[in-house]
Amino acid sequence: MNKHVISYDIGGTKITSGLISPSGEIADQIKVPSRACEGAAGIMAAARHATRAILGRNHIGRLAGGGISTAGVVRKEQGLIGGATDLMPGWSGFRVKEAFESMLSQRVVVDNDGNCALYAEARRQSLMDKDVVLLALGTGLGGAIYSSGVVREGAFALSGHFGQTLVGGLSDADEWQPLETALSGNGLGNIARRILGERNPGADALALFPDGQAVIAGLDSSDAARTALSRWSRLLARTCHNIQWNYDPDTIIIGGGMIESKEAWWQQFQESLADLNQRFGLPCEMDVRPAVLGNDAAMVGAGLMAWHDPGMQSQS
Repeated sequence: MNKHVISYDIGGTKITSGLISPSGEIADQIKVPSRACEGAAGIMAAARHATRAILGRNHIGRLAGGGISTAGVVRKEQGLIGGATDLMPGWSGFRVKEAFESMLSQRVVVDNDGNCALYAEARRQSLMDKDVVLLALGTGLGGAIYSSGVVREGAFALSGHFGQTLVGGLSDADEWQPLETALSGNGLGNIARRILGERNPGADALALFPDGQAVIAGLDSSDAARTALSRWSRLLARTCHNIQWNYDPDTIIIGGGMIESKEAWWQQFQESLADLNQRFGLPCEMDVRPAVLGNDAAMVGAGLMAWHDPGMQSQS
């Protein structure tokens, strides 16, 4: 049997590609800009570059297959992208399975990045027999729901897209925005820019806080950054509180790129969650934990899905 599949995690800013063993170990990986602003052609050009680089330096001959994790709504049976945000123009409708199978001359499987990440985390954290929800705090806000041994897709492949939940003020029922505009990496940047603009209208808020990582980097020097992170952490706590009431999972896992900076916000998030649960009578002790695979979870999950795919096993 071939020892590795090649796996890709495709996002709005980068593609991470790795060689994944049947047990989910990463033999090697590479990160390249996704070129998503150039549409599907740019993403595929970036993927080809990553493929040549990682196969070349590992002297890989024949692969067992491929796994694709991608942002957006994925229609697995058709192998296409059913919907994508403005961060990935031209990605919606793209036949990603066909394109990667042509590039690799191998069978591939494709799924949403949240589903892939939860698939990997459930196995790594021995949660296969539990009900688990994942929140993926990346450029946007993704997620997934795992129950009865499988990742739930839903009637329209929309299960777990928590970032598209509409939120707004109760006083005006016509003002709405997707949750991910505040609860995500970019969302943290949005909060910080709004606070800075209110306090100092002349400041170049976009230059100071282009994204969430810039906010994290500015915590020591900027009160606006500290205030933004506090609001963001409380919003994350409220979201987890609501998920427990709506889905009542055994475990909630927090993953995505923002988990890499959890030392800056995890404690205040937990304190906010405990306060909310006490104030509003959540009748249980919640199991909320960070993703152990960090930002590699989706890539590893796509590889494991490939290894466990019946069609791929039959050709190995």
